[in-house]
Amino acid sequence: MKVRHAYDVPTDIVREPGAKQVTIRRLIDTPDGADRFLMSLFELAPDGQTPPHYHDWEHEIFVISGSLHVDLPAEGKQIPLRQGDVVFIPRGEQHGLATGPGESARLLLVAPAERPPVRSVFLSEEPYEFDTAVAEDADR
Repeated sequence: MKVRHAYDVPTDIVREPGAKQVTIRRLIDTPDGADRFLMSLFELAPDGQTPPHYHDWEHEIFVISGSLHVDLPAEGKQIPLRQGDVVFIPRGEQHGLATGPGESARLLLVAPAERPPVRSVFLSEEPYEFDTAVAEDADR
């Protein structure tokens, strides 16, 4: 068994193509001995986003705080999310998360530890963006 506080886990910048103002804390990961499920804490600053993408595994999201929206580019839809909302994203479904100018959000994401040998496909050619001042604020 391993017990620790979420904010004792190091923060990393999400560096996927098109990511903006997003950090991740890998709360439970394979180095911890997890062989079935992983749990991550994502934080999106104002105007943050995980770019639209898809992959061959499902995952689940729980919105801890704040507000944001999930983008479904294949359907041309945006679904607003707020504290307490849960989201199931099936395998293969295009999706992305984003906050607006006055929004920020913290969410838990659960995904399988053992994934099929298929890479995530990001639907963005843009480099990731991150303002270091946001990371300093998150650690307070």
